[in-house]
Amino acid sequence: MSDSTSTYICNACGWVYDPQQGDPDGGIAPGTRWEYIPDDWVCPVCGVGKEDFECVTKKPDMAEENNSEQVQATASLVIVGSGLAGYAVARELRKRDTSLDITIITRDGGEVYSKPMLSNAFARKHQADDMIQKDGNTMAKELGIEIIAGTTVLGIDRNTQQLMLQKNGENSSLSYGRLVLALGADPRIFPVEGQQLVDISTVNDLDDYRVWREKLNPGDHILLIGAGLIGCEFANDLVTAGYQVSMVDPAAWPLARLLPEQIGNMLVDALQRAGCKAHMGRTVIRYTANESGLQAELDNGTIVKFDHALSAVGLVARVDLAREAGLDVQAGIIVDRFMRTNDPLIFALGDCAQTEAGLLPFIAPLLAESRVLAETLTGNETKLQLPAMPVVVKTPALPLIVCPPPVGADGYWTVEQSNDEAVAVFQSQDGTETGFALAGKKTELQKSMAKRMPDLLPAEDATLESVTEVSKADDAQNYECDVCSYIYDPAEGDPDGGIAPGTPWEDIPDDWVCPVCGAGKDDFTAVS
Repeated sequence: MSDSTSTYICNACGWVYDPQQGDPDGGIAPGTRWEYIPDDWVCPVCGVGKEDFECVTKKPDMAEENNSEQVQATASLVIVGSGLAGYAVARELRKRDTSLDITIITRDGGEVYSKPMLSNAFARKHQADDMIQKDGNTMAKELGIEIIAGTTVLGIDRNTQQLMLQKNGENSSLSYGRLVLALGADPRIFPVEGQQLVDISTVNDLDDYRVWREKLNPGDHILLIGAGLIGCEFANDLVTAGYQVSMVDPAAWPLARLLPEQIGNMLVDALQRAGCKAHMGRTVIRYTANESGLQAELDNGTIVKFDHALSAVGLVARVDLAREAGLDVQAGIIVDRFMRTNDPLIFALGDCAQTEAGLLPFIAPLLAESRVLAETLTGNETKLQLPAMPVVVKTPALPLIVCPPPVGADGYWTVEQSNDEAVAVFQSQDGTETGFALAGKKTELQKSMAKRMPDLLPAEDATLESVTEVSKADDAQNYECDVCSYIYDPAEGDPDGGIAPGTPWEDIPDDWVCPVCGAGKDDFTAVS
């Protein structure tokens, strides 16, 4: 059973349930412990159930407040970035090693918030400060780490193992033993004639959201550029909050890289019923401004008048720091299965990292990367393995779950559609199923569909912690995770999760979760 200080992180979106704060919007009063939350409660950000949350045990007495203004000369392990990736690996490290010297360097204040909430915050009437779950000082104390806030990393000297820093215009340096880059990604803005006339916004972090929200007045008309996953979420959120939205994208249907055309058209219809005007297959060719305000001319001659513009046309991994240090980069910072770069002392994860499966800018793989990296950094070298990882699209107008096929895959979609629900499966030319999409009430098929998909990153050998072909005790019952195929073997237990070797399934606490994907006990099936 959890205690009153145990928090729980959503394995789908990274939102953290803190009993002290509760979830008032979801009917959970502050002070409500996890085990007293109704079983039908769902994550307020992405809508998954309690079984998709993992316990994060606080350690409030581990260290005194560590958010020092003075930069220390040396740190054993330095993490650059205090987003979900940076804090996720810090949490995982602290679970495994309570004495490791950890320092986080961040350009912002080190606040903890759920980034996925940024794209549905208007409908919830959240101000920026409403979304802060903990400040940097609190995180430093809870994790027993140092957080150097408001500081930019100017460069990495790999020869001397030093970081060049700047804070408030003053330069300093910090030595590191090992370095983790959790740099994230920057939003794209494509250049268009007349762009200097328009203050085009992007919302990629809490500070961006604060500025964006302060710009808007009730009923404003928003030109939303981009109909990908984030663009569609913003569109749904803004029209729900009462704004006029015109969404423009050169693709013939939204989420074109993730969905078949039939479901994409269902989403267009749903968003337009909600009040969004969709200009699909169109691009902005110029902006103009006159006495009547701002307007965008599309490539078919259509004129769209608007008050503010929001760009949501994708992300570019932050690689400049790594490139300038001589690390291998392509679309992201190239890492191996241990999340290690071509420098054995430097690692990367999250939106900035390019794995063997490519860039993985979603929460579930990020959390898996943080666990693998923490294992490796604490002496148990563990390779990354990823099962199929469906993504929840936060568009209440048409609930969606997507598990896209590999980029560039040669194959075709088969779609079963009726009214406002659909099931689509992507098959390669040889008939192998490699992706799916679910719409409406069919999203309840997520787990069963995920089991049919191939691993995103299959296990390479039987030494990996997360492979399914583990040794089994002759006289004990094993249990397989229905979500990711991890097998619990009583002979081995789950020491990292507090389950000692020799613990039979029935003696495992009900709040234990799968160490690979975070699913609950009710998502396991007995196997012989």
